[in-house]
Amino acid sequence: MLNKKKLSQQADSSALNVLYFISPKKVKELLQEPTEPADNDSLDESRNKHTVLGISGERLTKRMRKELFGAMLKQEAGWFDRPENQSGHLANRLATEVPCLRKVSGERGGVIVEGLVLVIVSLILAFYFSWQLALVNLAFIPPLALAGALQAQDMVSSVGANAVAGSEIVQESVSAHRTLASLAVQSHFYSAFQEKFLGARRSVMVLTFGAQGLGRAVSFLPSLNDAVNGAKKIFDTLDRQSRLPTDEGEEPSAAVRGEVEFRNVHFRYPTRPGVKVLKGFDHTVKSKTNTAFVGQSGCGKTTCLQLIQRLYDPDDHGQQSGIFLDGLNLRQLKPSWIRRQIAIVSQEPNLFDMSIQDNIGYGALDRETTIEEIIEVARAANIHDFIQSLPEGYDTQIGFRGSELSGGQKQRIAIARALLRKPAILLLDEATSALDMESERVVQAALDKAMAVGERTSLLVAHRLTTVENCDQIVVLQNGRKVESGSPDALMRAKGAYFALHNADEAVKK
Repeated sequence: MLNKKKLSQQADSSALNVLYFISPKKVKELLQEPTEPADNDSLDESRNKHTVLGISGERLTKRMRKELFGAMLKQEAGWFDRPENQSGHLANRLATEVPCLRKVSGERGGVIVEGLVLVIVSLILAFYFSWQLALVNLAFIPPLALAGALQAQDMVSSVGANAVAGSEIVQESVSAHRTLASLAVQSHFYSAFQEKFLGARRSVMVLTFGAQGLGRAVSFLPSLNDAVNGAKKIFDTLDRQSRLPTDEGEEPSAAVRGEVEFRNVHFRYPTRPGVKVLKGFDHTVKSKTNTAFVGQSGCGKTTCLQLIQRLYDPDDHGQQSGIFLDGLNLRQLKPSWIRRQIAIVSQEPNLFDMSIQDNIGYGALDRETTIEEIIEVARAANIHDFIQSLPEGYDTQIGFRGSELSGGQKQRIAIARALLRKPAILLLDEATSALDMESERVVQAALDKAMAVGERTSLLVAHRLTTVENCDQIVVLQNGRKVESGSPDALMRAKGAYFALHNADEAVKK
């Protein structure tokens, strides 16, 4: 059996003897001697080195993940609209590209440095023993390095594009970024959200030994390439300043009345600069009234609701144009403050993998809420009886994006969450359009309670015109402009654009 201790001592006598023993007979004698207990000092030293380097690499990964996730949550809605910033790509950036940095830091970084130092020392010794032969052997190093670089380039091109995966918390946060922005809870998810022969022969042996070091270093070229590419994307995100910082702007001290005025509003989405969605849209929504936006798909209805939340800013056409809340231009107000005054119920509500109580409670994280308040809004949303019928009641876990609930149940929980905010403005974006008739009836009853006259300003977008018949005012949009507005009865009598939409809706039902 191999005597490890004596071999180690022989190797320690000269770096050359690691790969080349002067006397083969000596090697045979060493191999035939009985084994002695191994010296643990070198093992301890190696273990400590790998432990320290490994910990440093893990800490770097953890810190970069936290900072990158925080930077993502600070970006404006338009940034998420870009193809390269879709939820799968961002989850991949966190899950696979951040660890790429660890490949050239920590333990692996130590191996790279060790290999490069070994190459340099080996070259010095080789030139000392025989500089002529050292030059000959040196000629083989560039092809070796080139081969490693080509291998790295090939690996990046063939593997990098397919590494798309993500964790549940990132998928939820990124895919529901508008919900997080509307609820102003990015900070909570960030926290949650927060793991080588005498003479010529010796020269040949030294270079061989050195080539091993170079080989070890070159073998990390794919990792280095991965790290460089990953770091570029990561630091691009970290260095990017949001075009709509959520904490810049004024915070009015006066109570919000809820009057919303659109003045000559023009808008195009950042990812579609050639398509004008709103073209000089004008309308005033009076305080504590219910107003519906109707029209064909793509006319700008949902865009109006997004602009009210200041997820985007309209095109700049001067201080007297834009969207005004109680007479104040939204451009001068802090986005996070604006969103605290607003609650939204969308067509597909974004619920989180937590209990029903926690999902409703996310509507008012800026203050302490009690279970009594949550039950009260659940009753108003017609969901309390269903929750009580569950074995765990309000502590029931609803799964990823509410997968354990039906569409109508998810919608009513979203309504309860919105009511818990006690908003001055309630936005309803096609809240019943994805439901069956029975679920629509129950949800619509909950919405009617939520839009009780005199409590708050409500703006809703709807395709099914039966859901807007009780509104105070209806605004008909066409190609980004208002073509008519008024009460439902007045618009029916006028037999204009709304009348045509109503008849088309009735024809579809038949």
